Amino acid sequence: MKLAFYYHIPVYCREGKVYLPSYLGVFIDSLASEVSALYILMHEAAKIEYVQCDYALHSSNIHWINLGLKTPAWHRAIFYKKILKAKLKLIDECDCIIVRSPSPLAPYFRQYCSNVKVFFLIVGDYLEGSGHMTRKTFRDKMIYLFLKYNDFLFRRQIKRTDIMVNSPALYNKYRVFAKSINLIKTTTLSQHDFSFRKDTCRDSRIKLLFTGRIDPAKGLSELFEAISILGTMGKNIELDIAGWELDKTKPFERQLTKLASKLDIDDRVRFHGFKSVGGDLNQMYRNADIYILPSYHEGFPRTIWEAMANSVPVIVSNVGGIPDQLTHLIDCIMIKSKDVNAIVDGVLILLDDSALRQLLIRNGYERAKVNTLEIQ
Repeated sequence: MKLAFYYHIPVYCREGKVYLPSYLGVFIDSLASEVSALYILMHEAAKIEYVQCDYALHSSNIHWINLGLKTPAWHRAIFYKKILKAKLKLIDECDCIIVRSPSPLAPYFRQYCSNVKVFFLIVGDYLEGSGHMTRKTFRDKMIYLFLKYNDFLFRRQIKRTDIMVNSPALYNKYRVFAKSINLIKTTTLSQHDFSFRKDTCRDSRIKLLFTGRIDPAKGLSELFEAISILGTMGKNIELDIAGWELDKTKPFERQLTKLASKLDIDDRVRFHGFKSVGGDLNQMYRNADIYILPSYHEGFPRTIWEAMANSVPVIVSNVGGIPDQLTHLIDCIMIKSKDVNAIVDGVLILLDDSALRQLLIRNGYERAKVNTLEIQ
């Protein structure tokens, strides 16, 4: 099979090698191992984005079709014809294309793929995400309207398309619209990423870990407040944050730094920046006592599988596809989103109950073992 793949994460080329973020790169290489040729239609990274392109694709059958520099979402949605029409002619000999979604260009691929079958791989929900946005400024309101309109166009395409989704929540949402639907869990794990340990939280100093995009909707403000409260209760809690912010000026990270100072937890919070999938990121998990993701909304984050594969007990919000795949007190501690006290209680439960903590570690590890790239 000759396969094409699109997603809006940019790449760059250096000395004949194509680089992209490692969490996507390991998926692309895994996909390439199953086909005779893989054509990736992806944007060219701007210099500021090079730091995120930390993974060199190694499969020899991957061919990059450059869609040009990645422009703002509204620009891509307006000028989709200029971006896509000529480039999609270059994949006419492919059997099909996987369009990872949601993405501003996703609704337009079917217009120019008359000879190539289109599949959507849906990993999130613009409509749900827009519901959590603030709409105070004119810019906020315009972004909200754009996301709603793009989701409307995308839904119309789904009605005639075979799709894949990465969570039961998305499966239940789109199964009534799609021509056909399959559940394929997105993951970064291979067998060498696993490391088992029986227990954590054995030292007086407890290390919490957050990995992922640094964004207000990830619940980090509430997490900072919870750490402050735990400190007043005599708990020696530290938080490591491994992730990135889309805005190069890091406005939210600066806001969080001010909040840490206000809460007097400056010495207990550390920003580690972007970490590569694999060795660097695995070491962060293996140094942690508890992984926490108090998001407002999610699909199903790959970081949960990463934490479980490295024997870290997990605290997560009961949002998106998470409640469909995990069970409270069986393989995770599940909490209400936007609730500082729920975060505090979740941490205290894990600290006080070693038997439960070890149960979550064992069960989480077993869950992660069936969610590797090879299996999916």
